[in-house]
Amino acid sequence: MWRHCLITILLIFLTGCLGGGGVAPTRYYLIDPVDYSSSNILAVRPLKIEIIDLQIPQYLERFHIATRSSETQLDFSESHQWGENLRKNLLRTMSRNLSKLLSTVDIGTPLNRSSSQPDYRIQIHIDQFELDVDNTIKLIARWQISDLQTGSLGVFNADLISQEVIEEKDYDQIVIVMRELFGKLGLRISETILEQEN
Repeated sequence: MWRHCLITILLIFLTGCLGGGGVAPTRYYLIDPVDYSSSNILAVRPLKIEIIDLQIPQYLERFHIATRSSETQLDFSESHQWGENLRKNLLRTMSRNLSKLLSTVDIGTPLNRSSSQPDYRIQIHIDQFELDVDNTIKLIARWQISDLQTGSLGVFNADLISQEVIEEKDYDQIVIVMRELFGKLGLRISETILEQEN
């Protein structure tokens, strides 16, 4: 009799472990293109743009969303993850953001090559892009613009910090604010491209 009770208890225990009772479901996120206002849409001659590359730090290549718990320590969420490789997501989104801002459909990327000869080539390096220890989102980036005739036209940088303070690691808000900051980076990049046109 006691053996039967012991087996029953063990089965109940194993069922609880395997059933994952109390485990939060995994949620998946993407950074989508921004809906810019009409004042941000910059009317220029039809430009052909090539984004040569967009690089992010290796620690952001993980699917688990990264946040900082101190200046030197990162946390990775098990239950909040990117829906795809973050670098590819950002590359595709930057292409669509620049397409809106520069009123052009001719934007090539490593993911979507264009057969056109580009007017400008862009290389983007993101050095930091996550929730920082002060509960704001920081986006630190630099980019280089070049053309076929003169080569490098300049290296530019942006240190963007969200106005919003995110409480208790609200991942919905984290991703929304990351999208807004990434949209601002696209605006900065488009402005530096147009400076070359003047």
